[in-house]
Amino acid sequence: MLTFRHLLAVVTAVAATAVVALAVLGVFSSSQAPLVSAAASIAAEKTAHLDTPAAVRLYPANYTYTNGKWVLTDRASPGATAVPVYALGLGQCPPSIRDLLNKTYTAKNATIALTNCVLVMPRVEDSTITHYAATCRSATDFRPEAVEVETSGVKVRLVVVNC
Repeated sequence: MLTFRHLLAVVTAVAATAVVALAVLGVFSSSQAPLVSAAASIAAEKTAHLDTPAAVRLYPANYTYTNGKWVLTDRASPGATAVPVYALGLGQCPPSIRDLLNKTYTAKNATIALTNCVLVMPRVEDSTITHYAATCRSATDFRPEAVEVETSGVKVRLVVVNC
């Protein structure tokens, strides 16, 4: 009888731990949902509003043209064509995006959700490079506005996020 009570206590403790873990995960995912929505709106160049202020961070990078394709890098390679760009972070973002470099981002993969942070990465589509820069360090309202320049067959779009 005593073993059954111990077994029942262990099963109850495991179940309670699982319920608490799911509740904590639910809180994290629900608190991140507004950031994901705001970042998706910014990437689509639409206004966004958050109920609580979010930190805004800019990450300088370069889109470098090597071996027939554009790749996001931290510095331009010697002799390669490079376009300076910015990535935009909303929330409590890391100090560096180094792990996300050496890739090409498109509209399909340019919004990246990390823990308590959502990044809007510079993207390349055809011969157009789009990147994002904010006018603030923290905000609740975001109003994107695009500016374009074309040189040497490459169109560069800077989406200025007014906040």
